[in-house]
Amino acid sequence: MSGHQLYDMHVHLGWFAEAGEVAERAARLGAGMLAVTVTPAEYLRLRDALAGEKNVALAAGLHPWWVRDARDADALCELLTGVRWVGEVGLDASPRHAATYRSQLDAFELVCDAAARASDPEAPHVLSVHAVRAAGDALDVLERTGAAERCRCVLHWFSGTSEELWRAARLGCLFSMGERALATRRGREYARVLPGELLLSETDLPPERGSALGAEDLVASLERAVARVAAARGADEDDVRALLAANAGRVLLP
Repeated sequence: MSGHQLYDMHVHLGWFAEAGEVAERAARLGAGMLAVTVTPAEYLRLRDALAGEKNVALAAGLHPWWVRDARDADALCELLTGVRWVGEVGLDASPRHAATYRSQLDAFELVCDAAARASDPEAPHVLSVHAVRAAGDALDVLERTGAAERCRCVLHWFSGTSEELWRAARLGCLFSMGERALATRRGREYARVLPGELLLSETDLPPERGSALGAEDLVASLERAVARVAAARGADEDDVRALLAANAGRVLLP
């Protein structure tokens, strides 16, 4: 999947009312995407429906909000010998989800270990990682399981500390940023200081299942993200668009 002008490296394509139509229209508008899922069941539901969409890399995921027991990870781990793209996975220690945090940790460790074991050096697994109030723990797991070394790890909407940011960068993680993250002072600062080769664009759209938003909304959000990264770095928008597209191509292609 290459040659696109824009890449959405974290989109919930299955939450659009017409996922296939959005994917087809996005391709015509020059956008490729890493489409994340929140459960293995959602991945399996979308796999056949989106099989013909050449601009879509469909990831098998287990979002931390959907984890109740570490055994929830079993179905995802079984898929990872045949699926290169993994996400959305990770940890969320915000008050609303703190009660399941121990199970989240156990499940995330199982998934990262399975992904690291299945990853091929010639075509490494790609992980899209959610880490809310849990960046340090997430990095511990990525490092401990070998996923940081053997996989391409992308931290979605990273909101950790500056120390955690640089630790992640040293581990080789990349950072996908959307217009909402870039609307914050922290997001803009991280977009400014990170090496350009570690930056990716995302939308995290749509906000809910069954959304009537379309491909035009997705592309417009990506363009706003490009503009905000360019403003943060004092760079030309065309140069930033090309940089982000090249980075995404390297992540997604073997």
